[in-house]
Amino acid sequence: MQNFGGSRTSILKELPMGNSELGEAFALTINDMVVQSGITNPKAQDFDVVSKSWRTLASKPDKTPEDLEKLDKTFKESIMELAQSYLLFIARQVGNFSGKISYPEYERYMFKYRFGHYDIENKPEYINKVKVMLGNAFKKLSRHGEETGDDLIDKDDMAAFVYAVSTKSRRDENNNFKGFEINGIIKPADYAVDENNLFQAEDNLFSLKLRVAYKVLNNKL
Repeated sequence: MQNFGGSRTSILKELPMGNSELGEAFALTINDMVVQSGITNPKAQDFDVVSKSWRTLASKPDKTPEDLEKLDKTFKESIMELAQSYLLFIARQVGNFSGKISYPEYERYMFKYRFGHYDIENKPEYINKVKVMLGNAFKKLSRHGEETGDDLIDKDDMAAFVYAVSTKSRRDENNNFKGFEINGIIKPADYAVDENNLFQAEDNLFSLKLRVAYKVLNNKL
């Protein structure tokens, strides 16, 4: 895996009424990666964010600066295309096409797609527990890991989320976060860890990943 830097001038500008099929495939795949308890589903499939041509170039030895720039640019483009489609898919499920998802809409979506295939209807204590988890997740997503924000999930927040789950953390010898390792594949075991951290109230590694991803995508690093 190679770590790529680079810059871009702007992130997604609007939420067009475009194709949500990619976002639907992403939603169904990541929701299948974990079982109700949050552990990895051993039957789940990986999700490949990048194209075959990207992966071919990434595996090329002795990459030139131009190769690295192209890899960085096309990876970010793939992330933003997926984020846009995923946000559009959620918007279509909750009937909000403003490009910004509120907490009640996020909760409704997650109960349907993340927890809807489990029998929780008559389990009020479990439902309340899930609502706490979703509240934690929404704060982290809508604020891209920061302490405060507008408490709406928009295109920038969703792109940060997709970037964060599409990469692995690089650590130094003291286990401190040093950046991202990029290979463009979301594996169920890795996603289960990210989701668990997302559902927790405390500031943790996934909060940090969201912050860094947001800055990378908005050229603030």
